[in-house]
Amino acid sequence: MQLNRIALAVSLATLATVASPTALAYKLSPEGTEEQRRMANIRGNWITKLELFAANNGVQHFTDAVHEEITNRMFGCDGGKDECGGAESVRAPTAVLAGVRWNDDPAFRLHSGQGAHTACKVTDTIRFQMQPRCWYQLFEDAKTRAAQGEQFDEASGAALLYRTHFGDLQPLHAMAAKDGDPAQVTQAQVMAWVEFTWRVAIGEIALDDPVRERMPGGLSHAFTRTGWSVQDLFTQGAPGLRRHIREVAFGSLLHTPQDSYAGGHAERSSPSLSRSCELAGRRVVAPGRISEFYSYGQQDAALHGGSDARSALAVSLQEEGDIVEVGRPLVTAFDSKAPWETVKPYFECLFELAPDARPASAADAYRLAGSR
Repeated sequence: MQLNRIALAVSLATLATVASPTALAYKLSPEGTEEQRRMANIRGNWITKLELFAANNGVQHFTDAVHEEITNRMFGCDGGKDECGGAESVRAPTAVLAGVRWNDDPAFRLHSGQGAHTACKVTDTIRFQMQPRCWYQLFEDAKTRAAQGEQFDEASGAALLYRTHFGDLQPLHAMAAKDGDPAQVTQAQVMAWVEFTWRVAIGEIALDDPVRERMPGGLSHAFTRTGWSVQDLFTQGAPGLRRHIREVAFGSLLHTPQDSYAGGHAERSSPSLSRSCELAGRRVVAPGRISEFYSYGQQDAALHGGSDARSALAVSLQEEGDIVEVGRPLVTAFDSKAPWETVKPYFECLFELAPDARPASAADAYRLAGSR
């Protein structure tokens, strides 16, 4: 059995070197910090590490600690890339960084009958760091089916990974659930997610509260059939994180505005010095208004991935109203447990639409060849 696992990992590594890269959202370090792995109950032997390396060559949005760097800078890190974005940099609390990772790598389990002909241990929790070969196979399956026009939502019974990356939960990445969705619909879904996570982050929503009873209207349709509690959603298979659920939720919240600055996720106009957003006694230049939220199903992964690399972040940090500047008042408001009614106008400012905002598409600059 062990030899089979080694052979499969080596085969996957070979495949990954020639496969087209897959990317979604600003990139993450593949393993996270030692403390993150401990709190998330992730234990790996050398075979798992080989599988992780192999899968990572194909799933390239786990190659660089861009999300971690942004978050550490929001929490006050002002050093260089290695200091603020290295795999072991923890200026931000460990549980916040775990939450930032959650949007791209949510823990989930497969339903009966799912995962056939894969390396998945279907009775165990699945995360990229826990079952990398399985994760890679499921991601590739979702990508193929999404490109063919298949929809992944709660009614479809699709696994959480399919829904967050290619389906109805793409608003967690500041993207539309599908082509043609009006910008106002996606904006409402994004706002629902940040409201939900903010209320968890300030302790207003408890660990054992049912998600379907506490999710605001914009995303309430996505959780009507599940019996998930907040604990199930954010800390499945990771008991060490349950004592830190507020920080995990805050990290997940931060991921969404971070992604809204990535070119493959949304089109923004240039910031204007005439507009500002204010929170926690701080006024920052407002980011450019959103002209379109893109959807991922018909996007070319390699083209999308270029907008998520650290080089793209470096360019964006030269603009007024950059994501780090915008994020620091959120940290202050989180520390003071500011109520949602206080922070809501700030998020409305961050996700303000342009007057001529368009329905969602893959965007010509990122579209798969041959798709329409």
